[in-house]
Amino acid sequence: MSSMKSMVKTQLTVQQLKLLPRMLLMQAAGKLGLGQLFLRRMMRSMQSPKQKSEAFAGYQPTQHDVFVCTYAKSGTNWALQIAQQIACYGEAEFDYIHDLIPWPDMRTPVPVIDLRDPRPQQQSPTGLRVIKTHLGSAYVPYNQQAKYVVVIRDPKDVFVSSYYFGKGIINLYGVHFTPEEWLAGFTSNDFFFDSWAAHTASFWPWRERDNVLILTFAEMKQDLPAAIWRIATLMGVRLTDAQLAKVGEKASFQYMKSIDEKFAPPLPTLGGRKARPVMMRSGKSGASGELINAQQQAVIDQFCQAELKRFGSDFPYRRMFGGS
Repeated sequence: MSSMKSMVKTQLTVQQLKLLPRMLLMQAAGKLGLGQLFLRRMMRSMQSPKQKSEAFAGYQPTQHDVFVCTYAKSGTNWALQIAQQIACYGEAEFDYIHDLIPWPDMRTPVPVIDLRDPRPQQQSPTGLRVIKTHLGSAYVPYNQQAKYVVVIRDPKDVFVSSYYFGKGIINLYGVHFTPEEWLAGFTSNDFFFDSWAAHTASFWPWRERDNVLILTFAEMKQDLPAAIWRIATLMGVRLTDAQLAKVGEKASFQYMKSIDEKFAPPLPTLGGRKARPVMMRSGKSGASGELINAQQQAVIDQFCQAELKRFGSDFPYRRMFGGS
């Protein structure tokens, strides 16, 4: 494991240098009042169908693969931590989560272990390795032998989490958004993190497959041990009571908050780490009222329901997340 960590740390400096020109351009655009426009164009190019199709190009999943498929800010790191700890019987240790977990659709040049690097699987006591993706199902390679964990979160909570996360990153480069501006983007077809409805609609039909587990963020919050047991069962891993307790401890909000920096993207900030984005901000469910009012919440509900209908999805939005 030490050789892997040293390799990733070496990559860090090289990759940050590659990213620096883009960050300097964003900062300059921000000073000219063009930061939002620059960021939108950059993100649009990074989310093109061509870019998405290249993420897993030619990759064939195996029985060793556990895909964690989430829309951004939907409990991704939580699900990664649970799956990685299950794969290692609660003993997984890392300096940075992507020392162990590949993220093929990561489109900015930060250090992430390669999808085809065999070491995470070789060093796993269960022979399993975890893969992260935010892509919709059309771009994720499917194999009956692989396992897929999908977490769906109330888009109102996703909005709040994405706003604070985005603010923590882009403010560093002189680009600023009000909650109202962020909401306008979220309820459009041109959002920075792509479409919540498109992602949800793409994976919902997979729910009947034996090698797929779909959980909601709220379910995980309500009964974490049950969620861990269900994920472990999907992965084919039998945990002792002691191992289950250890996974639960390491998947608790308090523990993950204490190692927040191990999940943070190592982006060059041009101003130190004092304003580094927080990864484990609050971990709440159903608390979007902290940022947006009832009318704004209704706007998100109505938009997401209309989008699901447009995609022909029968996802039970009202039962899951309310709305009119």
